[in-house]
Amino acid sequence: MSGIDLFEKNYQYYDTWFEEHETIYDCEIEAIKRILPPFRKGIEIGVGTGRFAMPLGIKIGVEPSKNMAEIARQRGIEVIEGVAESLPLPDKSFDLILMVTTICFVDDINKTLQECRRVLQDGGYLVIGFVDRNSALGRLYEANKDKSRFYKEATFYGKKEVFALLKRYCFVLERCSEALFGNTLQDLKCKIYDGCKKGGAFLTLVARKRDAANARDE
Repeated sequence: MSGIDLFEKNYQYYDTWFEEHETIYDCEIEAIKRILPPFRKGIEIGVGTGRFAMPLGIKIGVEPSKNMAEIARQRGIEVIEGVAESLPLPDKSFDLILMVTTICFVDDINKTLQECRRVLQDGGYLVIGFVDRNSALGRLYEANKDKSRFYKEATFYGKKEVFALLKRYCFVLERCSEALFGNTLQDLKCKIYDGCKKGGAFLTLVARKRDAANARDE
């Protein structure tokens, strides 16, 4: 079963998870707000059911799952059906792109970042939230992927891998924060710290699109 099919089948479970884990959800929202730069026209790639776009003031999203997209539309999000590796969007059409727990589900992270760069305006921002593979929770998720409803199709990344990928595609890391500390989902503590050195499970970062010709100067 493909990743999209998993979300099509389990969309209701996905959406209610945030209600059942409200403390974790609120902490992730707060962690993103802490680093979110001002923007005029933002979009979330992998908008899901709109659980992040809505409270963060993002009105447009891209989502491949029809069932997830329908719930997002009910939350007031304009949803464009599509995949991250081939965004159905014009060049330089947004000044901010958000991806929350999306990079672990894309089929090709290189094509995804190429597309994000294409769609972002010069100087625009890419905001990513993800589970760090090398955190305590990330290691637990990795070890139990085959038992997970969603993560069986996931590819987890460590922060150094993500930083290197951003540099490869001429994004300049400007700020990061980390949140959610603990060894299991049940004992996570909602603490948020600036920087990415304390081993938090949920990392958020903001990177600016740099002109490729001048990227080496920064």
